[in-house]
Amino acid sequence: MTRTRGLIAAGLVVGLALGAAGGWGVAHATGAGGTGSAAAGRAVAAEPSRASTARATTVPSVRPSAHAPIATAAGGIPAAEAPGSTPAPASVDLARTWTAPADLPTQGRLLRVTIPATRSHFVARQALLYLPPAALTADPPALPVDVLLSGQSRGAGPEDVQTGGSIEQTMDALATVDRGLAPIVVVPDQLGPRSANPMCVDGALGNSRTYLTEDVPAWVTSHLRVQTAASAWTIGGFSQGGTCAIQLGAGDTSRFGNLIDVSGEDGPTLGSETKTVDEGFAGNRAAWAAAQPAALLRAGAPFRDSNAFFAAGALDTTYGPVMPVMAERARAAGMHVATWVVPGGRHSWVTARAALAAGLDWLQPRVGLGAPAA
Repeated sequence: MTRTRGLIAAGLVVGLALGAAGGWGVAHATGAGGTGSAAAGRAVAAEPSRASTARATTVPSVRPSAHAPIATAAGGIPAAEAPGSTPAPASVDLARTWTAPADLPTQGRLLRVTIPATRSHFVARQALLYLPPAALTADPPALPVDVLLSGQSRGAGPEDVQTGGSIEQTMDALATVDRGLAPIVVVPDQLGPRSANPMCVDGALGNSRTYLTEDVPAWVTSHLRVQTAASAWTIGGFSQGGTCAIQLGAGDTSRFGNLIDVSGEDGPTLGSETKTVDEGFAGNRAAWAAAQPAALLRAGAPFRDSNAFFAAGALDTTYGPVMPVMAERARAAGMHVATWVVPGGRHSWVTARAALAAGLDWLQPRVGLGAPAA
């Protein structure tokens, strides 16, 4: 049974409504050594989240909680998740070595957390943190990490990845298939409180890149039991978040060995090239050129150990045409690439919800959490 069929057979809810197109899609893998699959199930509506609080809190879920009682530290993170004195493992094939306890929770936990901008001084709103069932056990394993990003529009931010992207439901579905195993998911704020577009670079608009590549990982590794190798870390996102994913996935392979680019742009932009260079790069055209994904892919090639999943809606006439071009660039640079054109999809969270689920499922075996697709 393939992973996709297994997800369908389990009747899992991952919110993959595709509008008039209906049905379920399958990601088609291309490049070095990959097969594609898409998480699938019936559609649900995500409940709007409540206002952020000053510390980590549980985000309201669309379903009643089914968590086993477990000791927690301040903010709702289980006390057992605190890293111990033993060095964290680089990577672990948990699909082969993990034995789920009898009292494994049936659902994960979604929290809000504050991630300090210690090095970047970037002004960021609270992040979302998803802990899968395996992380809620008495002796949690060190897990891979997914850093996921929202798109950029008026009022956009981390909450969109739950309210529009149904990330909690998606990750719970993957964990159900894979015996409680799924990555820990962090959804930081790469935009800032005004939902601006600092373009995931360091500059006059804020040091967004350093926040994502240094401050966020530093907080994660100091608060959670996670694997440290780049092969265990994924950067992904939708729209502007997808652009950031290819920028950082190509530009910081020591941190991110995997990327998911859903409906991303050709490169960081504030609308026009002149405005982007002047406001985002202080007039430095060379710095702007070096930050383009195409340039980053050329500079870093060959990417022998990087996995990349690209997707866009079939009806997205603005960003849809970018996807196959970017995927081909990544493939030419040596990345292991999979692509999916979402049937009936436009540039919306309906498309992003489906595509993120498919990409995350495709990566499960590649980060040592799921059986390979048959």
